[in-house]
Amino acid sequence: MGLADPSKITVLGGSHGGFLTSHLIGQAPDKFVAAAVRNPVCNIASMVGTTDIPDWCYFEAYGTKGKSIYTEAPSAEHLSHFFSMSPIAHLSKVKTPTLFLLGAQDLRVPVSNGLQVSYSVSH
Repeated sequence: MGLADPSKITVLGGSHGGFLTSHLIGQAPDKFVAAAVRNPVCNIASMVGTTDIPDWCYFEAYGTKGKSIYTEAPSAEHLSHFFSMSPIAHLSKVKTPTLFLLGAQDLRVPVSNGLQVSYSVSH
């Protein structure tokens, strides 16, 4: 539509917005020239056991069905599905230079979640 210069499109988000931003740079690898994520959810499978909101992981991966199948001890099938619904599943496609802003004291999105992707993207 000519509304934006394609050479200047960036994307940013924090927490759930970081989840969405991380998905965008993996699923549209040629769209953005830069990205910034703050405390991003990158791997729902690892987050489910380290967050204070594990029910969110089920809801995000399964939609409203997640409420009825939520358990504090996810099955191997659930963990596999969580991974497939996570930005980390698209990591090999990421081309966008990305700034990771990670907070060590965040109870919702533990710093380990962002480190999994930030380390891989930078190497």
